[in-house]
Amino acid sequence: MQWSRGASTIAEVATLQLEFRALSRHTGNPVYDALASRVIDYLAAMPEAGDDTWPADLPRGLYPMFISVESGKFTSQEITLGARADSLYEYLLKQWLLSGRTDARMRSMYDASVSAIRTHLVRRGGGARCGNCTYLASWNHRTKNHREQMDHLACFTPGMLALGAAGDTYEADMQLARELMATCYQMYEHSPSGLAPEIAEFSTNQKVTAAANARHSLLRPETVESLLILWRLTGDAKYREWGWRIFEAIERHARVPTGGFSPVKDVTASQLKFDGRMESFFTAETLKYLYLLFGDGAQIPLDQYVFNTEAHPLRIHPDYAYGAQWGALPSLADLNGRATSAANTNSTG
Repeated sequence: MQWSRGASTIAEVATLQLEFRALSRHTGNPVYDALASRVIDYLAAMPEAGDDTWPADLPRGLYPMFISVESGKFTSQEITLGARADSLYEYLLKQWLLSGRTDARMRSMYDASVSAIRTHLVRRGGGARCGNCTYLASWNHRTKNHREQMDHLACFTPGMLALGAAGDTYEADMQLARELMATCYQMYEHSPSGLAPEIAEFSTNQKVTAAANARHSLLRPETVESLLILWRLTGDAKYREWGWRIFEAIERHARVPTGGFSPVKDVTASQLKFDGRMESFFTAETLKYLYLLFGDGAQIPLDQYVFNTEAHPLRIHPDYAYGAQWGALPSLADLNGRATSAANTNSTG
């Protein structure tokens, strides 16, 4: 991959664990869980490995966008909750949730990330930007410079914060979730078409606006995912109302007369133009979350299921508990031994 210079995105390597854990339970083969969990074991150990692996100026809990699969070192300095990094943070929390909230190390890694996100990525516009909205900027840990933009992809964060709110930081996490949720909705509300752009910027006094190079809408699911979670956890009717307005904008501007829905090339244009394709995540995620948002809450209860990053519900099961056969997160040496043993058994069985 020329654009990544041969590295993998941090989201690619750290967004496998839920699925591989479920695969191990359903097949009875621990090798899938063992191999995927090695990634988390490695990430957890990185800050203790010294400057050669974890840069001295990189706050614990934040992970740059690219990592070399050969050297195991980060190959970039950009920190974001948007593209190429988003689901890493999501899966730190969801591995803890899938364990029935028993895997303390995953919770510890998640808490470290949220603390660092609050310190280094959360920005408030003040009087000069977006009516003092709260947003998540990108940040270069080497230069300390922020890019005052926020990907629509980062709008999974309000839901993540609400799901993870607990203990002493409960109120602070819920308040930040509410603030970010409002900003994600403003990406739609402040858009002339009612559709959010792929990337928003915060350069005007009162409104969230589309970034000049990312005015298109792919009909992504992250905002309605967070609306569903906030509605389920708070019961505040405004989150349903916001979801309905988003659905109406999709119906009005993205429905293709001959069938299906299409992304829109420029959500700010006076005459909207179709992209001419339909992303699979629109039906798998966006419409699913909207359907659940307008349901009675009985379908897929959040205390019994965890949605993976593609909106597939995984049932929380005792086998995923920390210390259970498939649910533990042992040391790297133990994981290697378990994977080798399973491979040998399969080859001789």
